[in-house]
Amino acid sequence: MDDLRASLLSFAVIFVVTQLTAFLIDFIAWAVRRRHPASIEKSEDVKYPQYLTVSVWRDSHYFHGYRKITFIRKEDNKYKKYIKRSVGGWIAKILIDLFWLLIIFAFPIAGPDSLARMELNKYLKAQRE
Repeated sequence: MDDLRASLLSFAVIFVVTQLTAFLIDFIAWAVRRRHPASIEKSEDVKYPQYLTVSVWRDSHYFHGYRKITFIRKEDNKYKKYIKRSVGGWIAKILIDLFWLLIIFAFPIAGPDSLARMELNKYLKAQRE
C-alpha cells in the first residue's frame, strides 16, 4: 500500500509542477503579446480579401521578431493557413512526422515494466517447452 501511496504522491507532484510550469509559460507569452500586439494585413481592401497576413510576435532562442503567417480564403468566407512548400520541404515534413510517430510509439515499449513483462513471457514460454 505504501508503494501505491508513494506513486500517487509522485504523480500528483509531477502534475502540479507541470501545470504550474505551463501556467508560467502562458503568463510570459501573454505579457509578451501585450507588449507586441499582432497585426493583420489585407491583400485587397474588401470585406473578405483573398489573402490575410497575420503578423505575430515570435520570441525564441534564435529568433526575435514578428512572424508573418498567411491565410487564404476558402468557400463560405472561411480561411485556412496557406502552406507553400517545395517538394523537398514536403518530404522533410513527412520524414520528421514519421520520426516523431516512431518516438511516440516506441517509447512505451522501451519502459522497464514492458521489458520485464517481455522477459517473463519469454521465460514462461521456455519453461513450457
